[in-house]
Amino acid sequence: MRTYAPLTIVCDGCLSNLRKSLSAPKVESPSCFVGLILENCDLPHSNHGHVILGDPSPILFYPISSTEVSCLVDVPGTKVPSIASDSPTTAQCFYGRSREGKHQKMQNKSMAANPVPTPGAILLGDAFNMRHPLTGGGMTVALSDIVLLRDRLRPIRDLHDAPALCNYLESFYTLRKPVSSTINTLAGALYKVFCASPDPARQEMREACFGYLSFGGVCSYGPVSLLSGLNPQPMHLHYHKTEL
Repeated sequence: MRTYAPLTIVCDGCLSNLRKSLSAPKVESPSCFVGLILENCDLPHSNHGHVILGDPSPILFYPISSTEVSCLVDVPGTKVPSIASDSPTTAQCFYGRSREGKHQKMQNKSMAANPVPTPGAILLGDAFNMRHPLTGGGMTVALSDIVLLRDRLRPIRDLHDAPALCNYLESFYTLRKPVSSTINTLAGALYKVFCASPDPARQEMREACFGYLSFGGVCSYGPVSLLSGLNPQPMHLHYHKTEL
């Protein structure tokens, strides 16, 4: 016996098995995270996340409890290199200083939203759209999408009204773009800028970006408000890009 729902919401994560049925995905894997939970570790600024501009790529520290700090080392490439590798890497230094800890690793992924409108079904979360997790924008985009979808479906009294349901779902894809596009664009740009590079121009850009954020005021809370989804306006993203 089979039962069919009028609306199926697919949110089975970054390793989604159903994504290809509802979109035309192009998944990129720019780097990996190697993570460790540090206990009783004091950060320079309590209750704040920290981005360390390491070489070759950033390292993240942020508190997850009153006594624990999560440390994520970004390792460029499609897989974490072996500790036995000939040349030292961020991952090796990380392993060398924390041999007694329990490490976790994950592949970072990036994927633009490219939906194939399908009556009665919709994708959400990392199954639908991903960006580099450096800025933690994935949850912001997912929660914003959920609120928007809720508001779009609120007027529908009967989910079996297929034409009305399709119209509301298609409008969802358009209305989500201001939030998702600003967060996705800024997350990808910051990751590329924060990664070390032998190219002098890239290095100057990295230092300029860090200097711009260090000015504080609008130079700081402006980009942060974009990343947090509090100011989802692409024109404001363009303004900060121009100023930088």
